[in-house]
Amino acid sequence: MIEARNRDSEFFALPEAMEGIRPSATPPEFLEHLHQALVRHAEDDLTDDVAMLLVDRLDGEPEPPAGGADVGQRSL
Repeated sequence: MIEARNRDSEFFALPEAMEGIRPSATPPEFLEHLHQALVRHAEDDLTDDVAMLLVDRLDGEPEPPAGGADVGQRSL
């Protein structure tokens, strides 16, 4: 996304676009708003694939998953 340019060859301002999304947005809403900002920047002319991944940082110790198994342990 950071390499996306508009017709004036201006790069997409990812940090500014992210800051413009309301903090209460759900992850799908956040990604949709970010995608729409990218489409507007590219003036509806995206010429390459775009992949977005949203990662949320947790404060403190993570809760164990349901069923009591430790994170990363799986029955094979």
